[in-house]
Formats: sequence, structure tokens, C-alpha cells
Amino acid sequence: MSVLRRLALLVFGGLWLAHGVAQAGVVPHRESLERSDWQVIELDDACRIEQGVRHGGTLRFETQPGLALRAFWLAPYAMPEGATARLRTGAPEWLGASPKSPLDLELRAERPDRFRVPDAHVQALQARLLVGHDVRIDFPGAEDAVHFRGIRFAQRAGAFEACYTGAEGPDVGALDRWSVYFATGSRELDSRGRETVARAAETLRTVERPRVRLVGLTDAEGPREVNERLSRQRAEAVRAALVEAGVPGDGLTVEAGGVDPDADGEREGSRRVDIWWLGGADAAARPSSVAETAVDAGRELPPAEPRAAPESPRGAPASAGW
Repeated sequence: MSVLRRLALLVFGGLWLAHGVAQAGVVPHRESLERSDWQVIELDDACRIEQGVRHGGTLRFETQPGLALRAFWLAPYAMPEGATARLRTGAPEWLGASPKSPLDLELRAERPDRFRVPDAHVQALQARLLVGHDVRIDFPGAEDAVHFRGIRFAQRAGAFEACYTGAEGPDVGALDRWSVYFATGSRELDSRGRETVARAAETLRTVERPRVRLVGLTDAEGPREVNERLSRQRAEAVRAALVEAGVPGDGLTVEAGGVDPDADGEREGSRRVDIWWLGGADAAARPSSVAETAVDAGRELPPAEPRAAPESPRGAPASAGW
């Protein structure tokens, strides 16, 4: 056999081997065990616990006064319009048997770079991280993936719960809230207000039959009767804008809140309409690979107690079944 023919066989053989390895499965982005941790972030109006992975984005849980716990995958770059991602959980093989069955969920994009965990499964996802499950998210198109480690989640969960003050809003447990602000004495939406309505509509359009409460408010200037009427007119204006943006009107309830309880004179922050998303028929979740019970998906979690996270051997498989 000539040298040239042998070289050609080596080249094409190497290409075929590389192709076979690529087809065998995507190797997810992940951090080393030493770098894999969860960060608790306390903001003025929100508490977060999150883990970031280079080139793989961030897995975040977030809560705000009056809102239920939410979870998101923040992608490392913008994804195509209408894209979906796949989230799976599993106990690392070195951890042994897990009391929780794996999750297998479809995530919808709220924005090109933000995918929301179905609200009915947020508590279930948190429960699996508390017992040590890892999380794998396959990018849209399954051309890339990221692996978040649950190994230190339980240790940080106590600080996350302490961060959340539990202050109540008009609808404790609402899924999300947006506030549209108005000029003094006005019921007309300005450009900033229309941008807020557009953001809210972008999320609400992804939900089947969303239930939304629109609470209009005013500052403390002027007669009470005038403020009552103006607060309703503002809420009705936001309702009309949401319907115009494609949100079904039958689930939008208008409420005249009158003067904001926190108002002090002509306080700018009091002249607003709060858009409270209370729920809806969320079809974003697909069946789990192992059947979930209704109790497991919706129950409140017991307070997490800090515990020593088990260490895994280097190079151990990411998770059983991946």
C-alpha cells in the first residue's frame, strides 16, 4: 500500500471516529466541583439563589414580596424565536439512591435569553436540588448542554430563606407582577408604560387562559372620589393595551385601588397600575420521565437544614441516566 493511500485512510478514519463521538451525546458545559456553588443575592425587592456555568448560563430561583417562587435558566446568548429547552434532573451515581424521582421538563422562552421553569414544577425542582440532584439543560436544538451541580444547594438554602422577608403584597403567591406608571392626573400610557405592557404581554401570551388582576392606584393629591375614578380609568387603559397586545381579555380583572396606601403627597411611585399574574392553564410542562404525584409537585418544602455536602470522586459520571 502506498504512503499516500495509508495517509488517506488515517485521515478519513479519524474523521469517522470524531463523527461517532459527536453523535454519541453532547458533553455539557460544567464547572469543577471546587467551583460549583450556589450564590445567594439579596436585592432591595427580591432574593435570588443561583449557579452560573461558563458558556452555559445561569440557573436561578427568585422570589419577591407577594410573588411565588420562580425559576429560570438564563441562557448564555439569545436563542431563536419560539425555541424551547429541555431540563432534566438526576442523582449523581456516586450519591446513591435518591428519594426523589427525576424530572423531565420543557422550558419555554420568555425572552430570547431567558427560559422559565413551569410554575407547577418549581417546588419539585427545588426539592430535588435539596436532596442532591444535578440539573442538565439541553439547549434548543440539542446542539449544546449545561450541567448544574446540586451538591451545595442545601447548604445555601437556609440563607436564601432568611433573605426572603415574607412581606405581603395585594396577592401573596402571584406568579409575576409588572407596574405601569403614569404622569400626574393622567390615564394615558406613555412610551415607558407601553414598554412595560409589552413585556407583560410577552409572558402572558405564552400561558393558556391567564388570570390577571389589574389594580389602579393614585397619589394622595386631590379629592377621594376623583382618585377612585382615575385609578379605575388607569387600570382600564392597561387592560385595553394588554388586549391590543394579544392577551385574552376574559381573564383580565380591573380593580380601582384608589389612593396608594404608601402615598405621600404627589409621590411618583404611587401613580401606577400593578399587573398581578395570578395563574392560568400552564401547558409548558411535559410529563416527567417518572410519574410525578400532585402532592410532590405542589407541596411546600420543609425548612432546609445546612448539611455537609458529600464529595464525589473526580471524573464521576454527571448523573445516572444522562
